[in-house]
This record gives sequence, structure tokens and C-alpha cells, in this order.
Amino acid sequence: MKLRIFLPAVERPDPALRFAWKLFDARGEPLREETTPLADVPRADTVEAVLPAERVLFARLKLPRVNAATIRELLPYAVEDRLLADPAHIHAVAGRTNAHGETIVAVIDREWLQAMLRALAAAGLRPATAWCESALVAGGQGDWHVVLAPERGMLVDDEGVSATFDRGPGFPLAVRLALDEAAARGEKPKSVRVHHEDGVPLPDLARWSAESGVEFSAGTRWQVLAAGEPPRSAINLLQGGFSAGGKRVAARVPRAALVLLACMALAHVAFSMIDFLRLDAERGRLEARRESIFREAFPEARVVVDPDLQMARNLEELRRARGLASGDDFLAQMTLAAQRSKSTARTIEYGNGRIAVR
Repeated sequence: MKLRIFLPAVERPDPALRFAWKLFDARGEPLREETTPLADVPRADTVEAVLPAERVLFARLKLPRVNAATIRELLPYAVEDRLLADPAHIHAVAGRTNAHGETIVAVIDREWLQAMLRALAAAGLRPATAWCESALVAGGQGDWHVVLAPERGMLVDDEGVSATFDRGPGFPLAVRLALDEAAARGEKPKSVRVHHEDGVPLPDLARWSAESGVEFSAGTRWQVLAAGEPPRSAINLLQGGFSAGGKRVAARVPRAALVLLACMALAHVAFSMIDFLRLDAERGRLEARRESIFREAFPEARVVVDPDLQMARNLEELRRARGLASGDDFLAQMTLAAQRSKSTARTIEYGNGRIAVR
């Protein structure tokens, strides 16, 4: 038997969170389907996880021709500028390459996927594959799909690239922008089929067709599509840092990141050494200049060991030789006042560095 479990788009799972699931027999025919906590989900020989489209972002990138392992290491950095996210928090998997040489890349938050897999593993469920729910309606040539839920919608192009949007009155802006971008690439679809969840009415498809210039037609129920099989080209997100069966591979730093870190360390050491040599040369020049100034002031000095200390001692000696008290401003000013006047001092006032003798 096979179990297909649909992961909710919540930030973090908790024991009371309910998961939708479908159970299939050995021939792939649906047996049961419910929405229950993980503790009540049946067990099966094969488990596959379906990720919500809100959690999976797609990008079309022109990647270099290198081996698959190198591509997996470089992908988080290749999509960094588009997502404005730390590459360490990104899990990216490359899919097939289209006729324009662009590779479809699926991107998901690494910590979110880890949390979901841990919750499943705690309940004894270890998915062998995990792909976006858009894979259930992907395929065709110039044939797009829209799935409508009560509060949200999902647009899927014929390459399986999806985008979600909030439901509202009128023609969805996200669908209009996607059609305009496809037209700019020369890939505008010929038709769009609109599917719906149970109890969700279809919009005015004739009006949508008139506003977009693309034929919108009624599709089928999402519950029917959710029981189908994804194409072989669907991107399995349990790759790279995630092993088959949902067991997390021991965290390892990508080789490209290690090379980059080593280059940064070498550059830091090199620049530090250059700065040290520059400062050392500057210190030598200043010491030579200091000794030169000292010898100009005291040419009789034979040995110069510590110019600062020797200069201070010589200045003290000069002050004492001229009747100035050294090291004390008050005594120095008193000495000058006594030399300037021979009268008897009656009062002496000293403040703010100034002395007044009467």
C-alpha cells in the first residue's frame, strides 16, 4: 500500500495538527482518505509527502554545465539574490532543463522541511519522496491550470512552476502578471483549465477569458486530481541534504562554501600581514624622528636608550637650574612671582591655574 500525506502550510507542526492523507492499494487505487492527527494516520509500505505550493518557490535559472553534486552545492547561492535569504537556510533542488536552456529550480525553507520531517518521523512516517502539490496538475503544452480553494488559488504552468494568490473579486492579479510574463517569453498558454475544491463555485470564466485573451474552461474537482500521479519530471525535494525515507543526512558544509571560507581566511591573513608591516615601518620612522629631535635638543647626550624618559629628566634638570619648580604648576608660578617682586607678600590666591600675590 501507499500513503500520500499532504503537509499543511503552518509555520511549525504540533501534536494536535491535522494532516490530510490518502491511502492507495497495491494497484494505486484509492482506498481511504481523511484529515486526522499524525497519530491516527495509517501506516503503509510507501510514504510520499505533498508540500503546499505556498511553501515552495520556483525559479528558472541558466546553470553551468557541471556535475549534479556541484549544482546542488551552488543552487542556494544562485537563488540568493532572488529570495534575499541566507543560503544556509535554503534547500534548492534542480529539475529538468527546458528548450531555452533554463533549469527549473524548486526552493524551500530548510528549517521548515526539517521540522515537518521530524514530526512525521516521530509518528513513524518516513516519506521516500516529497514534491510540490503543483506536480499533480503539471504537464501539457501551452495548457495551464488554476486550482481554487475557499481562500486561496494556485496557478500552475505547463512546466509545473506554480504561484499562489489570495482569492478576491474579479480576475486575479497574480494570474494576469504570470500571463504577461509568459507572453514576454513567447510562451503564453492557449488555454487555462480552472479546477476547484469541493464546495467552491467557479468564477465567471467567460469574463476571465475576455479580460486575459486566453480561453479559461472548467476543469474538475481538486480531490480527483489529488489522487492522481505526478509526472516523472516532478522535482523530488528529498535530495541533497535529505536522504530517501526522510532521514536527515548529517549536516555538512558545501564544498563551495569551504573553498570560499578558506579564500576569505587567506585574504584576511594577507591583509593583516600587510597592515602589520606598514605599521611596523611607520613605527620605525617615528622612533628615528623622535631620537633625532632629542639629539638636536641635547647634542651632548652620548647614548639614547629611551628618548622620552631622557627628555623628561633633562627638562626637569633645566627647570631646577633656572629656579623653576619642576612637576608642579603652583610652585612654578610661585617661583616666578618671587623673582619678579621683592616686596613682602600679604595674601596669595591660586585658582584655575593662575596665582595672585598681594
